[in-house]
Order: sequence, then C-alpha cells, then structure tokens
Amino acid sequence: MAVLLVSGQMDKRIFRADDRLNELNDRDDMWGPLLFLRPERHQPLTLSRSLLLSALLGGFFGMLGNVMLALMLHVGEHHGRPAIWLMPALLTAMYFVCGRLSLGAAWNRRARQLSRRLDWAELTGRPPTPPHDDQQAAD
Repeated sequence: MAVLLVSGQMDKRIFRADDRLNELNDRDDMWGPLLFLRPERHQPLTLSRSLLLSALLGGFFGMLGNVMLALMLHVGEHHGRPAIWLMPALLTAMYFVCGRLSLGAAWNRRARQLSRRLDWAELTGRPPTPPHDDQQAAD
C-alpha cells in the first residue's frame, strides 16, 4: 500500500515538473530565432531535431566562447588554446544531453498524450476532450 502511495505522489511530481518545463517550451520568446524549428504540440521532439537545435546553439555559443578566449589570451600565441572545434562540440553535446533529459522528455510525454487524445477523438468521431485545468489549451 505504501509503495502505491509513494508511486502516486511521484507521478504527480513528474507531471508538475513536466507542466513547468512545457510552460517554458511553449513560450515563443524562449525559442527566439529558432521558433521555426519548434514542432506542433502533438508532435514529438525527435532526436534529429534535438541534435540540430543543440548544434546551432552549441556552435554559436562555442564559437563565441572561442572569441572570448582569444581576446583573453594573447591573439598571436597558439599554445595553450584548445582546438577551435572543441568548445562548440562540448557545448553541443551538453545541450543535447541536458535538453533530451529535461525539456525534450517533458515535450515528448505531452506530445504522446495529445496525440493519443487526437487519435481517439478521430476514431470515435467525437471532438477532442479539453485539457485539464492545470494544462494549457492546445494551439
């Protein structure tokens, strides 16, 4: 009995965390110029799209970091500086892993739920059920 109680509480915490993460996912200003890469709410955030987003962000901020390192170190000295591809590659990997484990996971759980709801509505010929009070309405 205690295991079920703990499991139920854990599920509620996961759903609350997903709601918070999806609030960030749904904000247009959080996507910035990459808004065109955001999938529809009922579509999953695929690995390839996640990798593309990570590569764009990691490449940009990694090269910006390279510029900052070059400005902090003497520009003419080549020893002691990492390879030019290292910082973009590390940031891309970090963005990919962290994004898939947090924002991507929450997005995909919601997309799976919305997709099932839309499929069921289409199968039964009924209009889709509205989301719960704690969820935002689908666009």
